[in-house]
Amino acid sequence: MRFAILALTLVLALAVCVAASPSTTNIAPLKESAPVTPPPSKGPLQGGDTIATATLIAALPYDDTGTTVGFTHDYDEVCPYTGSLSPDVVYKYSPTVNQLIDIYTCNSAYDTKLFVYDNVYTPGVPLACNDDSSLCAGPAYRSYIQNLQVYAGHTYYIVVDGYGSASGAYEFHVRVYTPPPPCPPCPSYAIQEGEPTCYANYVDATNGGCNSTPPVFSNITFPKTVCGTSGTYMVGASTYRDTDWYQFTLTTGMTVQLSVCANFNVLIGFIDLTAGCPVSTFYASTTGVATVPVNLTSALYPGTWVAFVAPSAWTPATPCGTTYVMTLWDGITPVEPTTWGTLKAMYR
Repeated sequence: MRFAILALTLVLALAVCVAASPSTTNIAPLKESAPVTPPPSKGPLQGGDTIATATLIAALPYDDTGTTVGFTHDYDEVCPYTGSLSPDVVYKYSPTVNQLIDIYTCNSAYDTKLFVYDNVYTPGVPLACNDDSSLCAGPAYRSYIQNLQVYAGHTYYIVVDGYGSASGAYEFHVRVYTPPPPCPPCPSYAIQEGEPTCYANYVDATNGGCNSTPPVFSNITFPKTVCGTSGTYMVGASTYRDTDWYQFTLTTGMTVQLSVCANFNVLIGFIDLTAGCPVSTFYASTTGVATVPVNLTSALYPGTWVAFVAPSAWTPATPCGTTYVMTLWDGITPVEPTTWGTLKAMYR
């Protein structure tokens, strides 16, 4: 079993610990410190061996295939795994206009890694780096750099690498980033979270849960739909997340579903609050990408519980006031007073 699985388990267990910096997990342990698209250009079916011999990306969109087998291990970056000895290949791109771009190797045949240098080779300080991404559907442990800002007049060197000593056939794609459509607007039957928009040095006195002193929660019954906001903000030199804690009580055990569409990359979960604060881990949790509905279903026993919603990371920043729609239900009863059709359409 590879280290990435252990690392993912640790991240989900600690994802709610306090953030002393953007790279630190947060809580105590949940403490928060229609133009026609041109066809893709086709490359020469292989990246170059080094930055000096990098394969040119003349225009976007760009698609290529190749292999890293037989090439040299020239470069490596930590994101977050160290010690790679994989062979790598290099592409270069010089945009003529400022752009946001996506770079990915989702359908490759091995465990890939991607990183980017701006103009020159800067070992240890890449412009961007990704090893394993949840944005790739299909095989696990593939790479995706999303929404990367590039500038006219710069040359970007994109390295296709691997985890450990992995190598093999790859698919390589570069696209102009297209923002996804936002989540549906707040439905008329929903209740409002009622929390002020966060700001620098914000103190959450609405529903910061065990992150607030004293602890404070939004009490809800279910089935229920809630429209809320969240974001990241600075407290001194540290980045914090606005974590929203919705408390509910079960008198009997049942299966409960939490469904969220957020206009930010989101972390949702169930927290057993029967013993009160502090709490150190989720009972169950999952993450989702912005504007894509995410669901979490768990069998919960009698007691006091929290449905938790927050940005899944401290960077890139989530502007305060970014919206989400959350539905908490027993997986059987539709949220009143809407119909099944409306509910399904909302999370389709």
